[in-house]
Amino acid sequence: MSTLLVFVISNHVYCNKTTEEEKLFKIKGKIDSTNIEKFVFKYYRCEKDSLVIDTIPVINGTFKIEGLISPRCMAYLYINDKEVRFYMDPEEMQLFFKKDSLEKFVLIGSKTQEDKEKMDTLTKHLEDSLSIINKQIYSELNERNRDFLNNQKDSIENLLENFRIDFISSYPSSHYSLDLFFYLLLNKNQNGDTLMNLFDRLSNDVKMSCSGKQMYDYILQRKKSSITNASNLEALDKEGTLIKMSDFEGKYILIDFWASWCTPCIKGFHHLKELYAKYKDKGLVVISISIDREEDEQKWLNSIEKHNIGEWIHILSDKNKGEKNICNLYENVPGTGIPYYILINKSGEVIKQWRGFSDEIAKEQEEIFKNFFEK
Repeated sequence: MSTLLVFVISNHVYCNKTTEEEKLFKIKGKIDSTNIEKFVFKYYRCEKDSLVIDTIPVINGTFKIEGLISPRCMAYLYINDKEVRFYMDPEEMQLFFKKDSLEKFVLIGSKTQEDKEKMDTLTKHLEDSLSIINKQIYSELNERNRDFLNNQKDSIENLLENFRIDFISSYPSSHYSLDLFFYLLLNKNQNGDTLMNLFDRLSNDVKMSCSGKQMYDYILQRKKSSITNASNLEALDKEGTLIKMSDFEGKYILIDFWASWCTPCIKGFHHLKELYAKYKDKGLVVISISIDREEDEQKWLNSIEKHNIGEWIHILSDKNKGEKNICNLYENVPGTGIPYYILINKSGEVIKQWRGFSDEIAKEQEEIFKNFFEK
């Protein structure tokens, strides 16, 4: 089975939380082994924004599970250190396992899981091809061959994207369509208005579900972050000074989204220090924006001091709101990840973005600034 992707967020702005949507689910299960006496079962309660963890007894190869959930609930089941994941709906369901092939389970009664498996059938050949190409790209040393493989990868990803859009349009009442929006959000080519128009076609039951409200928030954030020109953006820095992007007209701005708890972000600081020291007098501005929570402000400030990065501008995203907020350049959707770098040119246009930190990214940034400032 293909990897399942889950989106979970704790701060919602679409509407106030309510438990009215939660209903009872029941699972009657069977596994063809009398040696298994119990297993661990976890599931996410969207309305409560919490993970329920329980130990389920197995009696003569049978078990029962029940609880309260809203539609499209991700469940995790662990037997003998093996993990199985599937979607539950607030219905009566039946779950069957074979002891030697847990991944080939059969779940009856979950429409969301049924729709997921339907989509997997349509795209499995493309997903398998993409996996093979990704491995080839990783090991390919010849630049020409790597370019050819990357073109193949782009073609397959475009086909997958078309499948996802077609599925959403064809199955507006499917809660699994919300997962496909997740994939679309990862693609920078899909702007917020396009995604919102597609979201609006979903049934009211899907849109007003707990997961639907979360996805609405993500798409709304994409609309805010789909900014091609940052000249009119502003935010308060750690000293409370209003930072206006218009003040840096004629300079290149590198924005670094990070957090005090993010190890890859901290790993990238050495590279940022080198870039800043080399090019700050030639027109490079660095702005680090932390996604730490406001209640962790002191941890953020301590981290700035600990890693000796106070020379450039620092902003705490949680303390800045509004449509003109610089922090809106960051897509707060699952998969975006940090560090997340954005490069803005002398005219205030967003010209490049990087997700994560690696030696390859550091080398690419160094080459770009070398071309800007030394040629």
